[in-house]
Amino acid sequence: MAKLEATKLEELLNALSLREKVMLVSGASAWRTHPIERMGVPVLKVSDGPNGVRGDGGVSAASFPVGVCMASTWNLDLVDQVGRAIGEEAQSKDVQVVLGPTINIHRTPIGGRNFECYSEDPLLSGLLASAFTDGVQSQGVGACLKHYVCNDTEVERHTISIEVDERTLREIYLRPFEIAIKRSKPWTIMAAYNRINGVYACSHDVLVNQILKGEWDYQGLVISDWFAAKEAVPNALGGLDLEMPGGPGIVWGNALLAAVNDGAVAESLLDDKVRRLLRVLDWSGRFAEPQERPERALDKQAHRSLAYQAAAEGMVLLKNDGVLPFTANDVKKIAVIGPNTSDFRIMGGGSSALKPHYVSTPLDALSAKLPDASLSVSVGCLTHKYVPPPDRRLLKADEQTDAVGLRCRFLESDINSSVLFEKTIGSATVMLGGIGVPGVAQAAVLDGFYQPQEAGVYEFGVLSTGFARMYVNDELLIDNWMDTEPGDAFFTQATTERRGRLELAANVPVSLKIEYQSIPEHTFQAVRYGILPPQPADPIGDAASAAAAADIVLLMVGTNDDWETEGNDRGELELPGAQNQLIGSVLAANPNTVVVNNSGSPIAMPWVEQAPAIIQAWFAGQEFGRTLIDILFGNVNPSGKLPITFPQCLDDTPAITHYPGGGGKTEYGEGVFVGYRWYDSRDIEPLFAFGHGLSYTTFEFTELALGAFDSEEGAIVTLELTNTGQLFGMETVQVYVEPISSPVARPRRELKGFTKVALAPGARERVELTLDPPSFAHWDVERSQWLAAPGRYRVCVGNSSRNILLEDELTIEA
Repeated sequence: MAKLEATKLEELLNALSLREKVMLVSGASAWRTHPIERMGVPVLKVSDGPNGVRGDGGVSAASFPVGVCMASTWNLDLVDQVGRAIGEEAQSKDVQVVLGPTINIHRTPIGGRNFECYSEDPLLSGLLASAFTDGVQSQGVGACLKHYVCNDTEVERHTISIEVDERTLREIYLRPFEIAIKRSKPWTIMAAYNRINGVYACSHDVLVNQILKGEWDYQGLVISDWFAAKEAVPNALGGLDLEMPGGPGIVWGNALLAAVNDGAVAESLLDDKVRRLLRVLDWSGRFAEPQERPERALDKQAHRSLAYQAAAEGMVLLKNDGVLPFTANDVKKIAVIGPNTSDFRIMGGGSSALKPHYVSTPLDALSAKLPDASLSVSVGCLTHKYVPPPDRRLLKADEQTDAVGLRCRFLESDINSSVLFEKTIGSATVMLGGIGVPGVAQAAVLDGFYQPQEAGVYEFGVLSTGFARMYVNDELLIDNWMDTEPGDAFFTQATTERRGRLELAANVPVSLKIEYQSIPEHTFQAVRYGILPPQPADPIGDAASAAAAADIVLLMVGTNDDWETEGNDRGELELPGAQNQLIGSVLAANPNTVVVNNSGSPIAMPWVEQAPAIIQAWFAGQEFGRTLIDILFGNVNPSGKLPITFPQCLDDTPAITHYPGGGGKTEYGEGVFVGYRWYDSRDIEPLFAFGHGLSYTTFEFTELALGAFDSEEGAIVTLELTNTGQLFGMETVQVYVEPISSPVARPRRELKGFTKVALAPGARERVELTLDPPSFAHWDVERSQWLAAPGRYRVCVGNSSRNILLEDELTIEA
């Protein structure tokens, strides 16, 4: 992996001045480090993210399924292949480190970034992270495990202190990192925003220096999450290696230079940080090719196929009473209903977002599948958290131009100051500055015309990270300048959206003007506006009528990145808006309905008994539409398994009595009983169990055999798996270990091994898995080590945590 000899790196390090060393570890901009040109030290360029490589944002990229969808494949080889493709994408963007995978634990089902993370289970998360890392780094690009550690909520995310005991920390939250680091040696780790037991993750000597760099012998680079570095000296002493972003260095820079000169931080400690950065530059081959290359779009057929396969194996068939798969020849009329019909989501908000090469839509895929069928489309209800952006085709900068959008004048200091420049912008979100990119302008005025398509009452909305107001036909409609209230948008830096309503005539243009004054100290300087046209009087009734007239109904419901995004958690488990009412009405009108849930995390399903078929489609990337329709019509046999539990209600969830906490703290009072560990140990019936997922074929598990436990090798598990159905399919064999007696309180059973097997109809395969010694161990606090306690253990094999089909016992001697 190394291109330079270790002695050459040391010579380079020793030749750097103190100021140059500090520059190297203090970020230069949003995604880059400083070069040291006199010494030939190049720039290190990093990029989001875990489901594709955004780069600087101007060039399209492959959009693979988000983390929870990838985890639902339970297919380590496939995740490795996706990692390889993302590594190739990174090369096309001249990126040396991809900021992913995200492997924080799904502690609550309403976490805002759950979609981006893999699972509630540490073993599944760790093995998937290892596979992703192996794939990315096989292409000479570094992976970045994030966020180290306990970054499991968006509530007060920059300051919240996670209060967690040592055993829980080791068994649940550190474990995915430990697995991936020991198996795959990721080049970088991202230290989180939050505090752990009162100490910021970027300053945590125990977690970073003692455990990560000491006990686990980690040789890579520890990067701060963006703006997570807050304490110059504690960050340096606590093990952080690189502050990001820069503008230049925000916390380090001159402060770190002074700390080294004053003796508060030893230069040898700084040298270790620089050495780790130089290693990553060396591993990436950057020294040999220091010149930054232009970003380019790499839209490869192989990547398209891989995105399709990942989505196909990631979507989960939760329920099927025989309605699926549909038969294309029997369908003459189809109704597609729901708010996610056209406004579906293929990725979440925040660091998951990118500009995809293309998007396969369900409607396009359905039209291609059934070119002669009659297709009706109904939204049914709205789910927006903020007033939706207007159709940009209805916006004009002036009445004489064909340019789409509003004219935006960027102003020097306030709305009465000099115009720096202007351009026509079609987006309803206008940025003056963002992460690591301070705005040149401090204010903006947007103006132009909006063309209503129908007569009626229109709703307008404005929010900003500062002060804003909107005029329609030169009359003030919305004042979000005075008495602003804090809101959730733009990572909680924005105001609450203010709204106004106005009756407009059809096809009569109205003038718009939006004035915006930024707050320069904010990370983001942005304004967002929306326009909602008149809505039907009875949209749910209209949808039910369309359903009744159809042969089959595809009911597309879910969330969007208003609700599932970096920056804030969801407020409840329920689907937003009137979706539950819509689902109930459509199911009553036509029982030949499949409910497709397009969300990135669990939802409540009060209609679950009435729905004959339910598919959890997740945010499945650029191949979303084609994959979904192929599953519905049997071209793909679903094989996804839930990597998380779907609870009946929030009151059943393990963290509910400790969430979100108070006084700047969150107690992890449920301890090691996270996810299915909680439900199984307390006999709480979930909506859908961890590991659950149906197929169009059937499988039989037989002939379980256990080898004796060996203290070095563990125990071997073998069984026979047979496809007893009529279709090719894939089944995931899941192995759980259940201590029959234990010196400490342990979950009833825990996942300790799995493998995905593909079988033709009637085919039979012998499956063998090895349970290593840690599979039987718990963290012994007194010894500060893993301990496989003597005693009897039950080994359970099945296809979910609640569907155990075979079991046997083994004994660990003293």
